[in-house]
Amino acid sequence: MARARLGLAATVLALVAPPAAAAEIVGTPRADAVFTLERNGVLDVLEHAQVHADAPTAATWEVAMQKGELFAEPSLVVAGRRYRPGDGKRRGTFRISRGSSGVRFDWLQPRGAKEIRLGYKLALFGTAYTDVIDLRLPVWESWPAPVDRLTATLKLPRVPRKRAIVWVEPRTAGGRISTTGNEILLRADDVEGRVTLRSVLPRGVLSSVDGLNADPKPGLAAVLAERDSNGRTWWPWVAGAAAIAAFSALVVLRTARSRRPLPR
Repeated sequence: MARARLGLAATVLALVAPPAAAAEIVGTPRADAVFTLERNGVLDVLEHAQVHADAPTAATWEVAMQKGELFAEPSLVVAGRRYRPGDGKRRGTFRISRGSSGVRFDWLQPRGAKEIRLGYKLALFGTAYTDVIDLRLPVWESWPAPVDRLTATLKLPRVPRKRAIVWVEPRTAGGRISTTGNEILLRADDVEGRVTLRSVLPRGVLSSVDGLNADPKPGLAAVLAERDSNGRTWWPWVAGAAAIAAFSALVVLRTARSRRPLPR
C-alpha cells in the first residue's frame, strides 16, 4: 500500500513539476562587423560577437541574400577554435545550408561567454551604375539576443573624391555614422533584428566592377528618390591614398531562390 502511494505521489509530482528550461543564448554584449570592399567590388565580411549561452545550444546565423548574389569562403571561429565544415551538431563543426532568406550557418555554441567570428565573401550583391555604386551591407542579422553595442566598418579600396551618401535601414535601428579616410563607421546600441547599411559611393572608388551587377546608366537620381528622408548622412571626401586589397578568386555557390537565395 505504501509502495502504491509512493508511486502515485511520484506521478503527481511529474505532472505538476515545470519542464527544464531549454538552453539558449541569453546575451550579446558586443558585436563588430568589418566589411572590406575589394577593388573589383567583391565584399569580404567578418562578423565578431561576444555571445553568452547558459548551456551548450544550437546557434544559427543567416546571411540575407537577394536573387543572383554569390556567396563564398564561409568560416567560423568560436572561442579561438576554428570550426570545420560538417553537420553543425558535433562540437567543432558548422553547417552551411539554405535558410528562409539566404545562406544559413549552424553550429553548437558552447556554454558561457565566448567570442565568435563568422567570415564569408559576397559578390554581385550591389549595383554599379555609370556614376555611383549602390551597396546594401548586411551589418547585422536576426539573432536570439539583442546586441548591447554594435559597430560596423566599411573599408573602401581608396578615399572617394566625391561625396558619398550613407544611411541605415530600417530607420528605427538608429545609430551614429561617421567617416575617416577611406572608412565609414556605424555605431548603434540595443540592436534587435536585421540592420542594413546603405552606401552610395562614387564610381571611382573601384578599379573594376566585376564583383557587382553593372547597370550602364546613371543611377544617383533613382537611388535618391528611393531612399528614406530620415537617417541619411552626406559627406564630402577629399582625395587621398588608400591601400588596395588584392583580388582573390572566388569559389562561388550560386543561388536558386527567387528571393535571397542560397547556393546549391
